Amino acid sequence: MSDSTRWTVVWDGWKEPPIIWGILVGDPSSGKSPGQDAVLDPIKEIDKQLSAEYVGARDNWARKDVVAKLVASKWKADVKQAIADVCEPPAKPAEADAGAPPIRGRIRITDTTTEKAAELLCDGWRGLLLSRDELSGWLTGMDRYNGGGDRPFWLEAFGGRSYTVDRKNNPEPVIVDHLTIAVLGGIQPDKLDKLLIKTDDDGLLARFLVAFPAPAPLRRPTTTMDNNTIRQAFERLRGLEPITDSNGERRPHYLPLSEAAQNVLQQFREQCRDWEADAAGLMKSHIGKMPGLAVRVATVLALLDFAIDSTNPVKEIEAGHLGRACHYVGEHMRKHAHRAYGAESMPPELRGASRIAEIIKAEGLRQINTREIQRRGLQGLQSAREIGPAFAALQGANWIAPMQLSAPGRPAKNFAVNPRVWGLK
Repeated sequence: MSDSTRWTVVWDGWKEPPIIWGILVGDPSSGKSPGQDAVLDPIKEIDKQLSAEYVGARDNWARKDVVAKLVASKWKADVKQAIADVCEPPAKPAEADAGAPPIRGRIRITDTTTEKAAELLCDGWRGLLLSRDELSGWLTGMDRYNGGGDRPFWLEAFGGRSYTVDRKNNPEPVIVDHLTIAVLGGIQPDKLDKLLIKTDDDGLLARFLVAFPAPAPLRRPTTTMDNNTIRQAFERLRGLEPITDSNGERRPHYLPLSEAAQNVLQQFREQCRDWEADAAGLMKSHIGKMPGLAVRVATVLALLDFAIDSTNPVKEIEAGHLGRACHYVGEHMRKHAHRAYGAESMPPELRGASRIAEIIKAEGLRQINTREIQRRGLQGLQSAREIGPAFAALQGANWIAPMQLSAPGRPAKNFAVNPRVWGLK
């Protein structure tokens, strides 16, 4: 959930909003949608509650508006008569104006124009979450109009800065004080590959925290989500208010980094500089953004601690929060990003070999069969023409060896996994 009420000030001139863009990479039926639903279901319940409250408020306002129009009509007639009688016109009654109509509270959007998103943020201010099962349409759709004219809007939506949207049919622009929109969705590996090939490195894809786990054995769940606790946590976060100055202008509370947290961040920045030296392309861009991502994750962790225990309000971002965030972003999520971005120029046979090696490790395989890999329907490993070179690459790396000789001129189907893969002799 995006939020404009609490930002973190790293030091003078560097502020980070708690906006996270997350992308789940996986083949169809890999569990991307259920993973999102675990977080989105409680948010959908809050959305339903907000909609019900809006319907009630709208009906009340509509009744007041009917009365207001009648009072206003009577007042106009009285003014007209007073003018005719050369008398002082009566003042307009307060009941002649029902006030502004209620605004529907929104947390989540799935598909919207940039103009509509800006209008929703003007009305709600707090921020929005864009969530979609499949993000490829959203990403490619940015280039449908004006040669990619939507991309600057979304780049600014990540930064949370002020933004002005000029409207076609209205001379008044939409001015958003803090353009804050979080993003969560899935994408298939082949569609991500096409985006990586076609996209210019404007930093948009590099802003995502990527979850691209290796295939894992299928297991029945042993625990269930406590949606009520999650919803209560979200409600506490929604209860946080911004600062309102004497002019009625709202701005976030700025949370400082503790001195110890600043030291942790500086060490992480230096580590990222070392990682950058060995990276290229989009992966290099992603690593360059990891210090800022770590600050954002640390802010989210601190706010989640508050959401679980509201007796301990967040006054600063401590070293513990930032240390956990740096480990998560640098040691865990960086490997997922490398899998998605770092291999963008890798030859197809090596990409295929890498995926098969991940399957071997994840499932503890001692032998492997080419037909079994083909039956999985993995992108880039769906035909003998694709699978053969991948298995040859694994043979060349001494990961596998043919288990039996095939008929002359026919390749082997069954391969034994080298025991050294498992640390065995």
